[in-house]
Amino acid sequence: MNVLIACEASGVARDAFTRKGHYALSCDSRPSDTVGPHYVGDVLELLCEEWDLMVAHPPCTYICSSGIHWTNNGYRPLALTEEALSFFLALLEAPIPHIGIENPVGIVSTTMRPPDQYIQPYNFGEDASKKTGLWLKNLPRLQPTKGIKPRWVKGLPRWANQTDKGDNAIGPNKSRSAMRSQTYPGIAAAMADQWGAFVRPVTDILKEN
Repeated sequence: MNVLIACEASGVARDAFTRKGHYALSCDSRPSDTVGPHYVGDVLELLCEEWDLMVAHPPCTYICSSGIHWTNNGYRPLALTEEALSFFLALLEAPIPHIGIENPVGIVSTTMRPPDQYIQPYNFGEDASKKTGLWLKNLPRLQPTKGIKPRWVKGLPRWANQTDKGDNAIGPNKSRSAMRSQTYPGIAAAMADQWGAFVRPVTDILKEN
């Protein structure tokens, strides 16, 4: 298949699909952290090319629950949230047969539509908790692959990416946003395995017709 990985600089999802034999191109405003097909620029410029599948990770800074808190309290312009929502909608309505968009819990579910499912990294072999929504177009829900049990702190479950209080374990630093936004390899592998086996390339369908 031809797979577009939108808003990814880490190469995690791109490389997961590449390992399965697909052509995968990642796109982001930043250069790729790893070697592989990558486009530096606006992904909206690529949406009308011949893609069988798009997996998108749009920025969540202004639309996730924690981000919208700052907007609602006047610390960020509302225009930034509106711009982020418009970008999300452009990805959701892209002329691509199969689309999967992931984003943390936020206002997309109330301003557009709820996600088709929520997933947790700890159900995909990752020692981490991060409730994430998946908005799907012509794709099946991801099925869990491997459960990771938490440690227990005063009767509450905690995973490796959390402090004992439940906060994110990554302290403030310049790379924090990029580190927290990276796709977990276990989730990327599940996408490549399950969606890669489900989607039929457009070229094959055209040959049949």
